[in-house]
Amino acid sequence: MGTFLGEVPAAGEPMRVASCVEWLLAPNPSAWTFEGTNTWIVGVPGGSTCAVIDPGPDDARHVDALRRAVGRRSVTTVLITHDHDDHHGATDAVLRWSGATLLDATAAEQRSVTVADGIDATVLSTPGHTRDSVCIVLPAHREIFTGDTILGSGSPMVRPSLMADMLRTLRSLAELGTRSHLTVRPGHGPVLDSLADAADRRLAARLRRIAQVEALTGENSGLTVDELVTAMYPHLDDPDVRRAAASSVEAILRYLATSEPVGSEARA
Repeated sequence: MGTFLGEVPAAGEPMRVASCVEWLLAPNPSAWTFEGTNTWIVGVPGGSTCAVIDPGPDDARHVDALRRAVGRRSVTTVLITHDHDDHHGATDAVLRWSGATLLDATAAEQRSVTVADGIDATVLSTPGHTRDSVCIVLPAHREIFTGDTILGSGSPMVRPSLMADMLRTLRSLAELGTRSHLTVRPGHGPVLDSLADAADRRLAARLRRIAQVEALTGENSGLTVDELVTAMYPHLDDPDVRRAAASSVEAILRYLATSEPVGSEARA
């Protein structure tokens, strides 16, 4: 079965994209969420159980669509990639009608669990976008669900204190991807074929931005965060997206203040 690279399903219409993965898009498009939040249902066709990764926003339409997609199967586990409302807002509603067990960063760090019909999952701590971000790997099926750590396109906001964590996370995911080919199922946007390639590209992009801030502040140390955003993203007009960019720029400034200059590594 294909990985549906570059495609995004219509909101509310579940699409089976792998032997054990169905994709349900939430109806919450925005500058922050792109086409909407990706909810993933893990379970084999005809199976009696399934798991849900990122139930999505607290939206009755999406909860109803998820319940229809699950059908007669029993939801054994709900897994959350991070504590943002567009990913976990529907959790309470799903838990009420399913009786599933909840696994999030506090309960699942570095754990291997059986989530549905004999499908084993490993939950990896991957801080950067948030401190509690995790990625969920299905080793036997070569799938990884990355939440907002790796998006289908672009780069996520990084919390101001977490740039060093994000760089470590991307390096560790790139290494994981070189050991085993993994298809990336992100929290927003289309599927990516290779974890190694996706993590490498996003690491290189982060390092280029760090080098850019380093150069700009070296030329003029009095630049404000807003001025840096304007210099680095001259065509960025949406105020919400500018706020996200400002958070990442602030994260770079804090990183540079506490770390060795990135120098040639960032420009490689």
